[in-house]
Amino acid sequence: MTSADAAVLAYFASRAAGYDAAGRRGIWAWQRRREAATILALAGEVAGRSVLDLGCGCGFYARLLAAEGAGPVVAVDAVPAMLDQLDDPNIETIAGDIARIELERRFDRVILAGVLEFAAEPGAVLANARRHLAPQGRIVTLTPPANPAGRIYRAFHHRHGFHIGLFTPVRLAAVVDEAGLRVTASRFVPPYGMVHAMASR
Repeated sequence: MTSADAAVLAYFASRAAGYDAAGRRGIWAWQRRREAATILALAGEVAGRSVLDLGCGCGFYARLLAAEGAGPVVAVDAVPAMLDQLDDPNIETIAGDIARIELERRFDRVILAGVLEFAAEPGAVLANARRHLAPQGRIVTLTPPANPAGRIYRAFHHRHGFHIGLFTPVRLAAVVDEAGLRVTASRFVPPYGMVHAMASR
């Protein structure tokens, strides 16, 4: 683990207890509602389908998908304190490295929402998502673009001692290709959210 990785984990561990509540207030709640609607739209039908939420944090999207009828829903995060906030009996929680964990299961939908920018190896995370994808399954990602709002977001986290990655179209294409995936649909959620649906090549 690099010092940057350790800084990211320490940051989220220190904020786990209030993270969900903070996301339900102010401009963050407004942005999250719009991102969530777009993620659900690109995920397609989820009722009765298995879902893996990689880098789930405190489980916002895992809970949302379970409420939409998805099941089983498995939520994985590297920060146990985040998983402690997810007490939904319909969701299985697992602590682990999302780039390397092997669950020996395949899922109809894999969600990576607001996590790739924190990953030291986003291509490895996406490749692991692909390894957990069922045939004809779909991956949905949420990433910050390299626009002015994205750079403000990056500056915000720079104050916490780590550097997040922004995704230009060229960088995204390289990471997706490295993972053996292809983008099937993309939608911009202003001011700083890009949602992509992906499938195996």
